[in-house]
Amino acid sequence: MTAVRPERDDGRSSPQPRHEASFDLSAPDVHVWHASLLLADSRLAQLMDSLCPEERARAERFAVEDARVRYIAAHGILRAILSRYVNERPDRLTFTAGPHGKPSLTGPRGAAESVRFNLAHSDDSALIAVARDREVGVDVERIRGDVESLGIAERFFAPGEFERLRHVPSDDANRLFFTLWTSKEAYVKARGTGLSLGLDRFEVELGPDATVGRIRRLDEGREPEDCLIRILSLGPDHAGAVAAEGQDWHVIYRLW
Repeated sequence: MTAVRPERDDGRSSPQPRHEASFDLSAPDVHVWHASLLLADSRLAQLMDSLCPEERARAERFAVEDARVRYIAAHGILRAILSRYVNERPDRLTFTAGPHGKPSLTGPRGAAESVRFNLAHSDDSALIAVARDREVGVDVERIRGDVESLGIAERFFAPGEFERLRHVPSDDANRLFFTLWTSKEAYVKARGTGLSLGLDRFEVELGPDATVGRIRRLDEGREPEDCLIRILSLGPDHAGAVAAEGQDWHVIYRLW
């Protein structure tokens, strides 16, 4: 494992390598782990052994081999990472699901109770966000050119987001669409509501440099959301974002 850390407060900076992997997680930090799901068979077998019986059964239900391998890798890596934060073996971690399916750690009061996390993966890349005492959500998508971005935005996004997409140059519209999409997904995952909160019921307001987003709820009389979104720099082929409660946190990148 190699750890990386960019300058704080800039979700789109290029990560700089660190020589040690620290699992110390202070309250102002959100760790975002970027992992490849392309693993050697021997490593994949180790990760499979760390899964609980329910996870193994779900893995075996995938009809497509690539999907099965990605599921095993993503959930095995999640266990390997979380185990270091709570000082427990990966195969001994236990999880529970919220009303809309968002998982959380269970166990004795202490580290497991305070650690929050979220997993997202697209193709062979996975992101895992870890925070302490604040809810967190993360999303990643491969940027594709075959998506009817304006049609999807008109149907599912807030009116202001659709109008913004309409008025940007066509070369920039596709990336902006995926930036907004991953930001909105990260926000609903942080809230733990899933898509029960319609994507058209809130607007992501990006800052001038498009590295930070804030949430404006469109429900009448709603107070401003105490939540911040940071846009992640994942190269030309992927878009990603992490959302967390509060305004006073920073992203620390790590590579697994």
